[in-house]
Amino acid sequence: MRAAAKVFSEKGFSAATVRDIADEADMLSGSLYYYFDSKEAMVEEVLVEYLDAMIRGYDVAVSEAEGPVDALEQLVARALRGLVENRQHVTILQNDWHYVGPMKGIVERQHQVEKVWLETIQQGIDAGAIRGDIDARMIYRTIMGAIQAVIRWFNPRGRVGIDRVIEVQTAILLDGIRTT
Repeated sequence: MRAAAKVFSEKGFSAATVRDIADEADMLSGSLYYYFDSKEAMVEEVLVEYLDAMIRGYDVAVSEAEGPVDALEQLVARALRGLVENRQHVTILQNDWHYVGPMKGIVERQHQVEKVWLETIQQGIDAGAIRGDIDARMIYRTIMGAIQAVIRWFNPRGRVGIDRVIEVQTAILLDGIRTT
């Protein structure tokens, strides 16, 4: 799985071959077909594993939060940490969305991710803690778009650490939707 994630993120889904993945995994390419039916099945499994971990993290964040605004802060933090810790997976999702987006496992997980975020945002709106004049889906898409853009500029070995990025992103993204 690590070899497949590395190859797909570096070469792109369409350019990557089963042989490339097998070479990275130090095995014969035919051996991969023992585990996977196709290259498509490999990339889907790689991404489903990542998305399942993110969903579990989001569920924990929401269940441990003290209210919807705290939950949103925790969701932003988890999303940003997940992006940094799983850069290859996020790169695949972003660069090869037109290939992987329609895959059943990806569609299902994307709906689960969206559901957690939208429910949390709506709870905040209903509680009067988040502005009600902005559609919950628009808030979700704006926040996720900003978070996903971080992968393009954030350097984990740079001067600014992920904790500072989380602090700044949370302030910028959530202060504009809070009612107080």
